[in-house]
Amino acid sequence: MLICVRRRHTGQAIVIMALAMVAICGMLALAIDAGRLYFQRRLMQDAVDAGALAGAQDLVGTVANPNGVPNQALYHAQQDTFAVFSLPAIGQATDSAYQQPSVTQTQGGYTVTTVAPTGYNNKQIQVTVSYAATATFVQVLGFTQVNILATATAEAGTNAKTYAIFAYGGIGTGNTINVQGSGFAQVDNGQDGNDYCSGTPSGETISNAKFHLPTGYNGMVNINGNVFINQANDNQHLGRYWVPQPPFMTGQDPEPNYLIPDTTNITPLNPNRVKINNLGGGQSATVGNITVHNTTSSQHDFYIYYPGKYTNTVTLPSNPSGDAVNSMYIFANGIYFFTSGADLITHGGYISNTSSGLPHYAGNVGATSLPPAADGTNGVEFIFDGGPNYSADNSASATPNDFSTFFVSPSFVATGSTHIAFYSAPTNTSGNPWNETFSVGSSTANRYQIWGTVFDASAQSMTLTGVQTGPHNTTPSDDPNPGGPGSAGQYAITGEFIGFTLVLDDGNLPGNSAGTTPTCSGQTAVWTNRGHPALLDQFNKNFAPAPGVNSFLVK
Repeated sequence: MLICVRRRHTGQAIVIMALAMVAICGMLALAIDAGRLYFQRRLMQDAVDAGALAGAQDLVGTVANPNGVPNQALYHAQQDTFAVFSLPAIGQATDSAYQQPSVTQTQGGYTVTTVAPTGYNNKQIQVTVSYAATATFVQVLGFTQVNILATATAEAGTNAKTYAIFAYGGIGTGNTINVQGSGFAQVDNGQDGNDYCSGTPSGETISNAKFHLPTGYNGMVNINGNVFINQANDNQHLGRYWVPQPPFMTGQDPEPNYLIPDTTNITPLNPNRVKINNLGGGQSATVGNITVHNTTSSQHDFYIYYPGKYTNTVTLPSNPSGDAVNSMYIFANGIYFFTSGADLITHGGYISNTSSGLPHYAGNVGATSLPPAADGTNGVEFIFDGGPNYSADNSASATPNDFSTFFVSPSFVATGSTHIAFYSAPTNTSGNPWNETFSVGSSTANRYQIWGTVFDASAQSMTLTGVQTGPHNTTPSDDPNPGGPGSAGQYAITGEFIGFTLVLDDGNLPGNSAGTTPTCSGQTAVWTNRGHPALLDQFNKNFAPAPGVNSFLVK
């Protein structure tokens, strides 16, 4: 006879539940403490963000203090950081502690460290706060304190100014603006001289040191707009609205901190150009997402260049390749990074970031007619670093008008400042990063237009030559696209021309002549003769980088 015995596991469920409750309570403790610490960390990040932005405002340069006021930056960064924790600032900005490049203060359990000036062009401030948070529930797991750290870096903006031409080399540099040639040239603040009777602060022309026009100069450089010269020199041939001798000013403006796009991941390397042979007049061709149009009546070779990193010099026309002098060179929109001594040299041909290779306008201003790059850049920006430079002339032109350069800068770039067409990096060492010198002795309407800012941050010299005669002309004389203003009477640069030292050349244009001073009817300028000077630069707010008055977070 078989007898079965069932054993009872009395209390087993209770033990399992007890063990599970330990794990559940541990996870609950972690969740509660993690949530509390997260909000503490968020509060600290808000604090350093506020502190960094407040401090960066004190690093904005002014005429009196080109480098800002670092001790004020350190103090206000501490003040605004502690204010988020409802704590007062420690001491005053005049205290010796704030005269150092780094300040560390502790109160209420928070340790705040501010460092300034630092970073790009000594225009940044870094704020760090640390806090030892007391653990609550997780103490049962052996944690008594959790150290929390938050940091932020902010950068100061530039002056609340915009420039037509600005040579930022300071007093002692020598001739920061040096005029060559023997004719009449003009710089305009974007108002075509119409603000003669009621001046506007936009598009100012500034020389931080000497504005030099040699004695015996046979012409005049006219500035439509405000002009500031901070050191006397030979400038008796400099006029404002065709009136000699603009006033001298004192103090210096700091170099703008326009930002260079991120070049670390620019690809591809030395991309191959694409050639379209003998495209007939009125015909079109498509390569990838770019369609080019021959809007002329004769056939041309078309070449398409692509954004990327260039370590080999690009010369147009390319003589080793046997380029015809009347070829069309299309630059697809994007960032062109020239480095390792690779230059961009243009001697002739029709060069642009438009679909036709010729000027294109929309709303009476220069415009690209090509699609944006993959990163959204909707214009061209040429960056020079590591020894390269840009030079432009018309030495390979078959006829006086058998060339055209027309570049439109981007209004959007993924990183960096917008509206910059040419950027020479602070570390570039080319010697002359931007050199536009056209021989225009046989034509008054040569087509060379940069719609954007040319900016040299490398403390070198740049040369700008007038290539057309004024006054500003908006007739559609030679624009193949209906509704455009044409290129006759356009300025060589429509934007800002900014560098350490600058050379201006009137271009010896035939027939260029001075204008006469307008009269005023109330606030309205009445012109009888604007003259026909060589047009150098015209400020346009649509093609000038944002001045960045407000500080902004870098990280």
